[in-house]
Amino acid sequence: MNIKHQNRLHHLSWLDGVELLHASFHGQLFGKHSHDAYAIGVMEGGVGGNFYRGTKQVLPPRTLSLMNPDEPHDGYAISESLQYKMLYVSESAMRHLLGRNDLQGFHEYTANDDGNAVRFLLNDVHRRLEQKHHAGWRLAVDSALTVLLELIMQQHARNVVRPARCEPDAVRLVKEYLDSLATATRDPEASYCDDSITLDHLASLVDLKRNYLLNVFSQHVGVPPYMYWMARRIDSAKILLAAGCSVSDVAHRLGFYDQSHFLRSFKRFTGVTPRQFVGH
Repeated sequence: MNIKHQNRLHHLSWLDGVELLHASFHGQLFGKHSHDAYAIGVMEGGVGGNFYRGTKQVLPPRTLSLMNPDEPHDGYAISESLQYKMLYVSESAMRHLLGRNDLQGFHEYTANDDGNAVRFLLNDVHRRLEQKHHAGWRLAVDSALTVLLELIMQQHARNVVRPARCEPDAVRLVKEYLDSLATATRDPEASYCDDSITLDHLASLVDLKRNYLLNVFSQHVGVPPYMYWMARRIDSAKILLAAGCSVSDVAHRLGFYDQSHFLRSFKRFTGVTPRQFVGH
């Protein structure tokens, strides 16, 4: 096997049973094996193949690979090289993440990624894992991962997502909690870089299942909890900048990954850079 690029396997320590593999390789990579988890893959470049369920499978770019737990298969590159991302989710983790015990398995092995929706969400999870240890990064990963799994399991395993009802008290309490975190960063002595906030943590505050809270909050507020929190942090950034704080100090105090992360986020929410922002 000739590895062309550095492969990465991310293990999500706060979500037991979830791993994300980013791989690029030549030739035969895997002999016959199976996973004790659902395996969800996106072919990003090249053409892959394997022997699965008694037949040879061909996986061109933008194809989804969908495997149920404990199903034997091998894996190889049909083209000169192959690049793909694979998400592994154990059965217990899938039940926890989607808040249900009646999960059905995938009824098809390969599928088209309509609109590149799965690829986009999987890349978003991967990007956030590569830029970890900033305020809220685990909550951002949780949100993208949950939306991805609900989409995959609804479209390719016929698992119906529970409709979100009106839960005004739960939404209010979560908003108040996130507001308090953003407001605390305005303290001159504050330096908020806690990366421990997760969807499970927010759900525990209001006694709802994590995926249901995400859907309820997103439907009611229009954005998921992480994006709401980011907006509140940008509000705090405006106050700090208007008070004369430097860009680097604000980025550090509000727990951004680095100054570039803060600059991009500020412009995305306000339309201007921090240096173009004028406080009075």
